[in-house]
Amino acid sequence: MLEAVAVSLRRGGFRLEVPRFRATPGELVAVVGRNGSGKSTFLLALAGILHPAAGEIRLARGPCLPPEVAFLPARAEDIVLGARRLLEVSVTLGLQGQTDLEPEAVLRRIEGLLDLPREDLEDAAEPVYRALCGLLATGARCLVLDEPTASLGPRAQAVLRRTFMRLRGQGHIVIVATHDPELARLADRWYRTERGELLEDSLDAAITDHVLKAPALWPAFGGQPVDDVLRGIWTT
Repeated sequence: MLEAVAVSLRRGGFRLEVPRFRATPGELVAVVGRNGSGKSTFLLALAGILHPAAGEIRLARGPCLPPEVAFLPARAEDIVLGARRLLEVSVTLGLQGQTDLEPEAVLRRIEGLLDLPREDLEDAAEPVYRALCGLLATGARCLVLDEPTASLGPRAQAVLRRTFMRLRGQGHIVIVATHDPELARLADRWYRTERGELLEDSLDAAITDHVLKAPALWPAFGGQPVDDVLRGIWTT
């Protein structure tokens, strides 16, 4: 389990309080909230990049440190190490001193797990796919992703949503900050950043309060009226 208890975060002049957060293996957790409300700040803390001013973030009764937790920033290009997936995996293994592993075999395993499109298709989401290959080559069992489907087309978004479901099914912890309603609806648990706090919430509350926009959810529910959707279907 990845959990945060009584955490206080400071980033510049911004402050975020996290009374309690938890995510368990085989779970997809969505962190929603308006722009500038602290989602990215919280993800940086989960990944061990930003240290809490108070409180504790821990994974499986121990400190929350890489490579147990892997972080994908909003710009995947910022962490990509290689120009190809194989190079990404090779460099990652080399940096970790895992010279006994064959990069080709590791990449085949990851691509099989994620069911990614072929690398030569010049997909707009290829930097994200490449970054995911590198992150999983670290052996991390918890992935923390900041707006992974933002600025991508519908096909690439669908591939990533399917990818996160496959990771969840393999027992990974997947935590996403997102404005994507179709990704948020797949989550097992929701948290929302608002007024300097991160609190457990429900999907219907996020829709009602316009954090996620209900009209974008209509196709996912076969055109059902939004009032029907909000009538308790998506409560936690």
